[in-house]
Amino acid sequence: MQVTIEKLVYGGAGLARTEQGVVFVPRTAPGDVVEVELVERKADYATARIASLLEPSPDRQTPTCPNYQTAGCCHWQHIRYSRQLAIKEAILRETLQRTGRIAWEAPITIVSGADTHYRLRAAFHVYGHRVGFVKERSHTIVPILECSALSSELNEFIPAANEVLARPGMGGVREVHAVSGPPVLATFGRTRVGQGPARLDVDGCVFDLDPEAFFQSNRFLLAPFAREIVTAAAGAQRVLDLFCGSGFFTIPLAKQAGEVLGVETSRTAVEQAGLNAKINNVANVKFFEGSVEKILRKSADVRPDVVVLNPPREGAGRDVAGLVAGLGAARIVYVSCNPSTFAREAAVMIASGYKLESVTMVDQFPNTYHIELVGVFRPQNEK
Repeated sequence: MQVTIEKLVYGGAGLARTEQGVVFVPRTAPGDVVEVELVERKADYATARIASLLEPSPDRQTPTCPNYQTAGCCHWQHIRYSRQLAIKEAILRETLQRTGRIAWEAPITIVSGADTHYRLRAAFHVYGHRVGFVKERSHTIVPILECSALSSELNEFIPAANEVLARPGMGGVREVHAVSGPPVLATFGRTRVGQGPARLDVDGCVFDLDPEAFFQSNRFLLAPFAREIVTAAAGAQRVLDLFCGSGFFTIPLAKQAGEVLGVETSRTAVEQAGLNAKINNVANVKFFEGSVEKILRKSADVRPDVVVLNPPREGAGRDVAGLVAGLGAARIVYVSCNPSTFAREAAVMIASGYKLESVTMVDQFPNTYHIELVGVFRPQNEK
């Protein structure tokens, strides 16, 4: 079948309309004319793979990552980076409309940086005493020698990791988690490797990194990302930081607010956040470990000026969104790495009396289809 790719959709595939219905084709670009082979047919759509690229889109470029074909982790490296940003903005607007019934016609601020060697964290899978990545849409582990997304320190760590995996007693290790300050610290199962601490200075805030604790991945966007949240929460006396991780937003927020309460489900992250507070001599912050929903239900009397929430990809959930809206904060700053769950929960907040005031797209993961955004909400009755 010969098709023309109309646009890209969230998830990375190109969409083509045919007489037989919609066909989704990964690794395409808008304007591509391709011959495809059908892989799977559903009731209302089909998926296909490229058999031949007949007319390439002007948006195309030659991928430089050595794992583009073998592991497929840089989904969009065949598309010029400036066009990636425009495509992501269009997908974000469409997702807000389709999933949340939010017709966002105002500008979307875009925060971006270098599109290679940006990652300071990595999770490797292990096969045959070598680290690698799981091949896209499979369970196959592909050994790697380098990755264009990883920082130079993490790329230099790959052969060292393979040497560690070759040691006696390491046969049971299935994953390796690494983070670079520098230096690189890593966990091989329960074995820690590296001379610490690995620390970063972000606009005067110092963070101690742990391979097992969540921390923002894009080293080029740490400062502008943190500033985005701090600016959105300016003037607040009490801030509630939900899904706070190891305190990346909590620490700078505490430097301008009267009090900040951080909530996180991971004990490792809570411990790391407490350590980061001590390093920065921040005394007006408290961290709580546990389910965000359960803590919110037990803390109905907490009245924050600003709520910041940064849930994982599956979102906070409609119930949590409703509970957050019920706190009556003057601002809700929602940091999301999934526009679909953001739109779903934004609709709950809007139905609960809030309005979406601004949208910022932070391109944390260039050359992939992943979209990170910051949405700021205010009460609808506020002028």
